Amino acid sequence: MAKKKATLAEIIRRKKQGEIQKAQVKYYDSETLGMRIEIRKIPLSKYMELIESLEDENSIDGMNRIIYECCPMFKENTKEAMEIYEVAEPTDLPSAVLEEQLNEMKDIIEIINSFYGMDKIDEEIKNS
Repeated sequence: MAKKKATLAEIIRRKKQGEIQKAQVKYYDSETLGMRIEIRKIPLSKYMELIESLEDENSIDGMNRIIYECCPMFKENTKEAMEIYEVAEPTDLPSAVLEEQLNEMKDIIEIINSFYGMDKIDEEIKNS
């Protein structure tokens, strides 16, 4: 079957009908917490800004910022959580709450990357 030529009008029609659904929310089952963590897609420009900061500084701080921005749970009861976990910045909550489990933090980052197709790029690099 030949593929139809893409037109903006056709794409808009399909988007309105819900045929083009981009997964905006995914979940991660945390063994450390024994519960699911909701992960939401953020605007591409914000994501790119956060990814660039990952390269510039301590990767834990960058990972914390990305997870903080994409996981709504870290923005609820933030002040109370900061006191309980004894962190100075709200963006330090992810690593504190996840008990500094780097494997879980990396898994969450991979899910976030998958919103933007970055998981496919990583696979292609590994396979080449």
